[in-house]
Amino acid sequence: PYQRIMLVLSMFDIIYSIFVPFGGTWMVPKGTGWRWAVGNTASCSAQGFFYIFGAFGELFYQAAISLNILLLIVFGWTQEKFAKKVEKPMHVIIITVVLIIAIVPLAFQSYNPFCGQCIPTLVWKCSIKDEKESCNWVLRGARTVAVVSDILSGSLLIIALIFCTVAMV
Repeated sequence: PYQRIMLVLSMFDIIYSIFVPFGGTWMVPKGTGWRWAVGNTASCSAQGFFYIFGAFGELFYQAAISLNILLLIVFGWTQEKFAKKVEKPMHVIIITVVLIIAIVPLAFQSYNPFCGQCIPTLVWKCSIKDEKESCNWVLRGARTVAVVSDILSGSLLIIALIFCTVAMV
């Protein structure tokens, strides 16, 4: 089971690495002003989807490795017992949850450029008129999706970090 978990973790890492650090700003829409930005809203949505899909997949599979080690060492399970009782449902749950987290912003067109990459966020558009700056939200997608995505991302990150830390202590 450990090798299968590592294999899937590595696959999520490759997906993330291709679309975020390697994909970089060239997938961001051209008019945003980012250096090397030559993309459009479709490429931004694709980068955002794979960013979330890869990042959360990595996060959950890191927790899966911690769970595997916790059950083996602390509770005396065997790899066979882990494979029989936990592994299959774990893979199904993780992949389903990650797909849902990545598809919802895609369905609501909430992936927008932010700091040179596309994530589920809202975008500010600022203008200067009569020496006064005014900024407004530029809505592409749903504001609720962006807010829920931020809260969910932060919460899941903290929960996974706490679980992994406690499991290894």
